[in-house]
Amino acid sequence: MSVLGILLHFSRAVIHAHNNAKVRNLMDASASDVRNDARRQTSPHATENKSGATHPGGR
Repeated sequence: MSVLGILLHFSRAVIHAHNNAKVRNLMDASASDVRNDARRQTSPHATENKSGATHPGGR
């Protein structure tokens, strides 16, 4: 394998590792968002006018 072939192979491996790390970081970030949403609780008397009120099936 030539030097250029080795460099090409190495650069592809670096790009692959970088893309995998980005995906892993994005998946970790969304997992924490899901955990935070599950911790949120509303009182049974929450209305639309009160801040922090959540509604099932919407934002």
